Amino acid sequence: MRKLNKVLMSLAAFVLLLGGVGQARAGAIGSRAALQALLGGPGTLEDFEAFSIASGSAVVTGVALLNSTTIVNGQGPGLVVPGVDFTFGTGLLQWDGAGYFGSPSKEILSGAPAGQPISIDWTASPVRAFGIDLRAFTGFGATATMLIFGPDHTTLIGTLPGVGLPDSGVPLFVGWEDAGGIGKVSFTQLGQPWSPIIDNLEFGGTASVPEPTALTLLGIGLAGMAGYGWRRRKQAVA
Repeated sequence: MRKLNKVLMSLAAFVLLLGGVGQARAGAIGSRAALQALLGGPGTLEDFEAFSIASGSAVVTGVALLNSTTIVNGQGPGLVVPGVDFTFGTGLLQWDGAGYFGSPSKEILSGAPAGQPISIDWTASPVRAFGIDLRAFTGFGATATMLIFGPDHTTLIGTLPGVGLPDSGVPLFVGWEDAGGIGKVSFTQLGQPWSPIIDNLEFGGTASVPEPTALTLLGIGLAGMAGYGWRRRKQAVA
């Protein structure tokens, strides 16, 4: 019996260790420096600078989906990095030039019709972490909400509500980490009839899953325990 207890205790410790391997760290990231430290250096960056637009101007396009294959007002493909879709609810892409209502550089948002979310889907593979600059137009402060979804793009795994976007027009960094994988993020806002403005999306990393070797060892441990119990029963009968 003493030997059986030792086997059970060892197996329980192993199961706890295996469970720790599969657990996903998750939560908000407070700065771009913290994001890059997590990623081990700069991640993939989309800064929306590839679209040609005059400084101080903006254009509401006829585009409802923006990715690396999209043609926008005769420009493209290749306007954004591959493997990412930007969608605008039932609205349309608006692309701003630098200096438009305080914009420090080119940026995008969901324009007409009013009140639409802007969403980012990682279509190539889920990412471990991302960060992005959110902004309100100068003179038009708003309150944004960020929803984070898992690798299936539908399961809600995190929420960051009440993100205050100042009417100064200064960008605000927000980010999220989940070692189990992030497939999609969506932004909405209160106070203005358009989506939050986004710029400088940075992302990277891969989701962590239990190692096949660890799963194999767990199977061996369970089989060993079952065999030990069978031998004990046989000895007792004999």
